[in-house]
Amino acid sequence: MKYVSTLETERLLIRPITLDDVEEFYAMDSQPEVHLYLNRSPLKSSEEAKDYILSLLQQYEAYGTGRVAVIEKATNQFIGWTGFKFIDEPMNDRVNFLDFGYRYRKESWGKGYATEAALACIAFYYENMTHIPLHAITHVDNQGSRNVLEKAGFKITDTFKFTIWDMDCYWYDRVEDAK
Repeated sequence: MKYVSTLETERLLIRPITLDDVEEFYAMDSQPEVHLYLNRSPLKSSEEAKDYILSLLQQYEAYGTGRVAVIEKATNQFIGWTGFKFIDEPMNDRVNFLDFGYRYRKESWGKGYATEAALACIAFYYENMTHIPLHAITHVDNQGSRNVLEKAGFKITDTFKFTIWDMDCYWYDRVEDAK
């Protein structure tokens, strides 16, 4: 079943990422500020962006879901990505779940876009995907990301070491699901 859909909010178009997004994806993911809490290096080339997008397209094909582009309708600009990634390898002693996440160009921070897109994605999840467990993670120091997750109905249920990036993270469950 395919869960990659196009969603629309007042200010945003949320749609599958394509290879046509390579340059704008690179512009976003090459910003050092975007990687502050990711313990990774910003992308260094459009080719790296293309490889990342190709891995997203594989996720669409394999699991019917994946991260999706967030387009600001007023400018038709790619401002970031959001959505679900199917996790099929152990993370915090769990496997086979959806990780909800997002990443945005620094110029779009503080405008409510991440929360607006998150609420649309969560509504889509509850209409179509509740048979797959949903979680989220964030670096313990990333207050901005924590705010978005909490506004989208997530709550911290655990703290763990994300060994891939050697960083301390909060584990989130949706409030309704954590009861």
